[in-house]
Order: sequence, then C-alpha cells, then structure tokens
Amino acid sequence: MTDFFITIDFDGTVTNADITDAIIKEFARPGWEEAERLWEAGAIGSRECLTIQMLLIEQPLERLIEHARKFDIDPYFHRFIDILKTNSIPFAVISDGFGSIINGALNNAGLNNIPVYANELFWDGGKLMTAFENSSASCNSGMCKCKTADTLAHGLPVVHIGDGRSDFCLAGKAFHVFAKGKLVDYCREKDIPHSRFTDFSMVIKGVKRLLKQTSPASLMTQYKDLTEKAQPTWNMTD
Repeated sequence: MTDFFITIDFDGTVTNADITDAIIKEFARPGWEEAERLWEAGAIGSRECLTIQMLLIEQPLERLIEHARKFDIDPYFHRFIDILKTNSIPFAVISDGFGSIINGALNNAGLNNIPVYANELFWDGGKLMTAFENSSASCNSGMCKCKTADTLAHGLPVVHIGDGRSDFCLAGKAFHVFAKGKLVDYCREKDIPHSRFTDFSMVIKGVKRLLKQTSPASLMTQYKDLTEKAQPTWNMTD
C-alpha cells in the first residue's frame, strides 16, 4: 500500500457536467431555483438545498438513473482507476451527489466495484426522499467530505481531486489537491498546494510524479507541517 489516500469528487470532476444539477433542471418543478439561490448565498447548506429540490421532482428514481447514463465519463478515468489498482493506491469517490445516480453512470461506463460514498435517494409514498448517512452535526453539507475522508484514510495523508464548492473544506485539509473549475480559484486564494487539470490524463501524470518524488517519511513530515502550520511545504503546480 502507498502512504496516501485519494479522494475523488464526482459531478463535474469525473464527468464534465454536473449530473445532479442537470437532473434537477430537467425534472424539478419551479421552486428549485430559490433553493439554489439560497445555497449559493450561503443561507442554507447543500443538505437543506438538496432535500427541497428533490421533493420537487415527481419522477421515480429509475427515471433519474436512466437520465444519468446519458452523461459521459472522463475518457481517461478508466486508465486512472487501473493505475490506482495496479499500484495498490487506496481511493474512494466521495460526493455530495447521490450514490444510486453515481453508480448508474459508472456502471453504464463499465466501471464496476468503485467505492462510492455519497448521499442517497429512495422512493417513498410517491415522493423522492433524501438520506444523508455521511452528514455531520458540524457541517451543513449533505456529505461531510472531511469526516468521511478522515474515516476512510485511517491516518494517511489525503490527496483530493475536485472541482467545486463541496470540495473547499477537504481541499484545505488535504496534502495535495488536483483542481479544476471553482476549486482552482479557491486553492489559489487560500494558498493550498494544488495542480490544475482539465482531464484525468493530467491527474495520471501528477499521481505518477507524486509516487516518484515522495518517500513515506518525507510525505508524512510534509503533511504534518501542512496540517499543523497551515503553510504549503510542497507544490506540484504546473
């Protein structure tokens, strides 16, 4: 086993489009826009926002999963997963989206047995209900990525791959971040060690570089410095 754990966001990271947003725009009744506005303004968290928005959808879960299968997975993601498994690098998809939708998209792309930690949906009494099994009392997101990553990593430094607001908190605690979208600007603003990417071919190169340039002892020392002093001590930005 390597001496770091990789966490991977899904919507907008593994896929070019945010599938959760696309489903809401396609199927939700009017009213979802106000919940989105309140979330973007920071007035509510994603847990409350997603609960409201999903209640406005009157389609069975199977219909949403079928819609999710229309979206493409990053063309280099298969190769990326193969490299992680070949090098025994522990990893998981950790998303503030919904597991059944994520697994539907992954399975449709021929990607099975991927560890996915996310929120969940279920159909009950003619309503689409949400479940947030990985939430935290100290976090207003549906998925507390920091708590989940900490549990899964078992003390290993975390390398995170993401693109948006749901990744901000975990990015600040990670040893290194592969970022695109809004996460790039956040990492620059907060001086978080990161590498910008547009597709997973760039992440593959970065992970290979990480494997070559770090030893277990130096990795843990740098991670300790980064987390305790909040100062970047290692950077592999392009």
